[in-house]
Amino acid sequence: MQLLQLSPLWNQDHHWKATLARGSISQLQYLHDLLHEQTTATPWPQLIDAQLARPAWPLLSPVADNELVLEINRQEDWLRVPPHAYACGGWFAQGGVAQSAPAKPELLELIALVAADAETHVLERVFSRAPDLTFRLLRLVNSVGMRSRVEIGSIRHAITVLGRAQLQRWVQLLMYAEQFGDSASMAPLLLAALFRARRLESWAEHGWLNASPESAFLLGMLSLLDRLFQKPLPELIASLPLNEKMSTALLHNEGVLGEALMQTVFMETYCDDTRWSVRPLHAEAIWVKSELEVHRWVVSLAESFHQ
Repeated sequence: MQLLQLSPLWNQDHHWKATLARGSISQLQYLHDLLHEQTTATPWPQLIDAQLARPAWPLLSPVADNELVLEINRQEDWLRVPPHAYACGGWFAQGGVAQSAPAKPELLELIALVAADAETHVLERVFSRAPDLTFRLLRLVNSVGMRSRVEIGSIRHAITVLGRAQLQRWVQLLMYAEQFGDSASMAPLLLAALFRARRLESWAEHGWLNASPESAFLLGMLSLLDRLFQKPLPELIASLPLNEKMSTALLHNEGVLGEALMQTVFMETYCDDTRWSVRPLHAEAIWVKSELEVHRWVVSLAESFHQ
């Protein structure tokens, strides 16, 4: 059974401009129905049907005169992408797209402390050494993490209101966002990490992956550390309190978590989905909803970076 896949489409400036929808006719029809049932505006970026050359299926959104180029999985592949075209592939998870800021040791230290359930005053001391990280974390919490009108004015307040689970998630996100904080738009590498983390988390939430949603999300966020900091992954995770399953998945792509992580890579590179390890039985509609929810979640974060 072919499963629906939503993939970012990029322009020559490496900006996420649309989303390609690939799947069976019934899944595309169901996706089309879901989009028409929603009460809010169509998600940005717009969805485009993968069956571009097949008149039997209408586009969810027209591509006008833009050409679609698939399998752009390396930076050098961009040489064959014509101007004004849309490109799709795993290049955005390779890193090196934008010049990142110098790595801050406080980022990995915070992840380790939060994972170890360190006391609040210990976390505050780390943030006190990096006021720019404090600002970015509070901005993320205020703009995205909170669904109420509570205004966060300090790290202690943020920890109290968010709780440790949410704090851990946003520190993971901050690790990427801080590196590209001065960019005009969300960095492609950050988008890749978000797609990996939220997909893995969603699969765990639905019982398709034998892991906790929190562990699945963390796996996705940590999987691109080597691309982010341009250092070997074993060196970067050495100081983190990870269990053996997590470490094995990250370093060797082994085990249930490792295979699921590889599936996210296959989905980035537009590979044949027969290689997917997570394939829910008799849950085609739920899978479509899951992919759409992942897309919307990442979109909401991308929009917050433009505010």
